[in-house]
Amino acid sequence: MYQDQTPLHVAGQLLIAFLFVGTWLVNATTKFRQHLDRMVSVGVPYAKLVLIAGFATQFAGGLLLALDWHRTLGAALLIVFTVLATAIFHQYWRVENPLRRHLHVSFIFSNCGIVGGLLLLM
Repeated sequence: MYQDQTPLHVAGQLLIAFLFVGTWLVNATTKFRQHLDRMVSVGVPYAKLVLIAGFATQFAGGLLLALDWHRTLGAALLIVFTVLATAIFHQYWRVENPLRRHLHVSFIFSNCGIVGGLLLLM
């Protein structure tokens, strides 16, 4: 576990894992209905099944990173999760309020950075 990695690399990997496992915990326990309603409103087919699969992917990928077990698989799962979640939840062109639209664009840029970090872990 964490063989041939510097302490900074380990810290970065754990922080990325914490991001995904922590948000999974909050979203799966307190925000499930909110996410489901948003997915239905943008036309995601089988929204409940997709949401549950997304949460499972998010948790599994985060756990694989945290344990440094099949790190490449964990990072790949999280890349897929991040790209799809971004496409579903940050459709800035549907947002009329300029501040909220800007926030969605900012989230897209942030998620690009997260995907970059995950690529470095691979």
